[in-house]
Amino acid sequence: MKASSRNIWVFGGTGFIGKALVKHLSENTAGQLNLLVHKRLPFRQLENFNTIVGNLSDFDPSWFDRYPPDVVFHLARPAGSNRLTRSLAAYRGERANRRMVNILSALPKPPVVIYVSGSLVYGERPENDPATENSPLAPEAFARYYVRNEIPWREARESGTLDVRFARPGWVTGPGSWFRHFFWEPLQQTGRIPCYGTGEQLMSLIHLDDAAKLINGLSLFGEKSQDMNIFAIPAIRQLDFCNIFARQTNASVMHVNEKNVRRQYGSTTAKALTTSVTMQTLHHELMQKTGINYKNTEDLLAHVIRFFEHE
Repeated sequence: MKASSRNIWVFGGTGFIGKALVKHLSENTAGQLNLLVHKRLPFRQLENFNTIVGNLSDFDPSWFDRYPPDVVFHLARPAGSNRLTRSLAAYRGERANRRMVNILSALPKPPVVIYVSGSLVYGERPENDPATENSPLAPEAFARYYVRNEIPWREARESGTLDVRFARPGWVTGPGSWFRHFFWEPLQQTGRIPCYGTGEQLMSLIHLDDAAKLINGLSLFGEKSQDMNIFAIPAIRQLDFCNIFARQTNASVMHVNEKNVRRQYGSTTAKALTTSVTMQTLHHELMQKTGINYKNTEDLLAHVIRFFEHE
């Protein structure tokens, strides 16, 4: 999927989804990529792009005079390790995001902003009532904190100041992030695959590379102020996901009750692992235009497992 020349900015382009998005954009656009990065990163990996050191709080807006953005992909999110630090990060994040909203709004030609959020903002969803892009937000787990960063962007959209489009990924499956930490590494350590809580919770899956395609597709094919649920496979129960994973690795499944999940990882992480979030989309045509590669759990897991086995 080739795109015409665009001046593209990426905030948070070195995280799990961010790196995949930057790779996809670098291969599928004739435009200039500009990355706002942290100073401790390995710059050799980014030498093909314009790299600007800083963060949302101290970003020098004169860079936008030099490289006026046509589209901004926003994946930057302040982190924390406990309730207090997450609350502080959310507070600081809201202030920093409001500052960036004001900077972008004041440009002669404000860009399209693709804000990458997450499916936990929808909260617990029953199987017979999946979240669509029009569903109300009821944040759970980590989303209770990071949703605060979205507030300035939602306000800018509602006022007509900016064209902001929210991309809300489900369980993005790839060689990193939650899959590595909560499933692959325990398999390597114990020979078993953990299934958290009851295992009945539903997961809306998508391969990391397909998530990057859909996020970019929202910028290319989406309409003004349109949101997109980022998933590609019909919701699957975590137990079924674990059983498929077990068959492909000749392993067994180990059930971890919610009490033990909380003891090992804390209540917020436990909630994230055991919340059932089912998603649908109102924009099937956009998904079709992006050319999703992995449309079932078997193929998705087989590809990710091969990567881990050869890394």
